[in-house]
Amino acid sequence: MSAKSCELRTVMVMNNSDPSRQDALSVRNLVVDYGDLRAVNDVSFDAKAGEVTVVIGPNGAGKTSTMEVCSGVRSASSGTVTALGLDPKKNRLELNSQIGVMLQDGGVYPGSRVLEITEHYCNLYDNRTTAKDLLTAVDLNGRQKSTWRKLSGGEKQRLSLALALAAKPKIAFLDEPTSGVDIFGRDLIRGIVRQLAEDGCAVILATHELDEAQRVADHVLMFEHGTLIANASLSELRDSHRGASQSLEDIFRSLSGKSQPSRRL
Repeated sequence: MSAKSCELRTVMVMNNSDPSRQDALSVRNLVVDYGDLRAVNDVSFDAKAGEVTVVIGPNGAGKTSTMEVCSGVRSASSGTVTALGLDPKKNRLELNSQIGVMLQDGGVYPGSRVLEITEHYCNLYDNRTTAKDLLTAVDLNGRQKSTWRKLSGGEKQRLSLALALAAKPKIAFLDEPTSGVDIFGRDLIRGIVRQLAEDGCAVILATHELDEAQRVADHVLMFEHGTLIANASLSELRDSHRGASQSLEDIFRSLSGKSQPSRRL
């Protein structure tokens, strides 16, 4: 990976009270059931344009289910979700040109070639951006002829991110974007995430990596057992837990009552 592509633009934006930042996503009393299992229990929050809203919590806490409903991939059992003023499920065709979705499984046919699949996604959105621009942004120009199955785990993540950005989205849903990515790839993805927010996109990013979350978060949603145990700006969370020296891991453990040391949730 080139030194240029590893440069970070990671100015942390903490002005979450800025009234000029409008809610791009609004969730009220969201419930998601799988048979007798309640995966998401009466969750409400907003995500603003121009901010990175980080969603954290342990496996099975309801993060992915919430992301799927908000992006129109899954139906809610009850509650309401509006994205850019529209219902993500009922108005999915209209919203498709305005949102980007990067889910954990990638969803790319194994035989797809990098350049061809990226061009296909760009064509879906009337070439609002080009395949070359996207592949340059994620440092995959040298892998244009490779198939998905021949990419490394980190390269697959970077390609999935590029595809999610083909529409130049107003809302970007990114589920575990740095999973399996090396240190330089994480630097690259952090820079892209921060730049998306600076350009006015509402970024909703779910992750297990609390160090990563802390580097890019403006607003934090902490999930546990399908409920929200925190919904506040990063600065507010730190102020309420002994200041900026407190990490997200420390804060999560304090709120959840768990004290055993771990670097991952």
